[in-house]
Amino acid sequence: MLRGRVLRGLGVGRTFVSKHVYYVILTEILGEEPYPGTLNVEVELPVDEIERRCAPQFMKSVIFDGSVFGGFRYWLGRISGGAGCAASALILRPDLSRHPRKVLEVVSSKYLRGHLGLSDGDYVSLELRCS
Repeated sequence: MLRGRVLRGLGVGRTFVSKHVYYVILTEILGEEPYPGTLNVEVELPVDEIERRCAPQFMKSVIFDGSVFGGFRYWLGRISGGAGCAASALILRPDLSRHPRKVLEVVSSKYLRGHLGLSDGDYVSLELRCS
């Protein structure tokens, strides 16, 4: 379990989730279509420490139509908001992330800000299933 604070994103999560390669991969992992965007959450620990405590799964970089699509480490799990609502989620850290090491991205089939009633600065709980 991790606790974290919702952050305003860089505006690129939607672009990546919508790219065909990532869309197919994320749909396969989630078992349902991902919402076109990510929720950025700043947690207490850097991703290296989270990995030591809870082993992630890895998606390697892939080449598709001559372009390289960066890999990512991920955990299946759940995200819970302050109102007691929750959603299944894929919690990930892209290998080529521009975020600080304590920021994870959350992908779900739901628009998480709306489903969980979240705004920037709100706190959430992330439940990660270790490999």
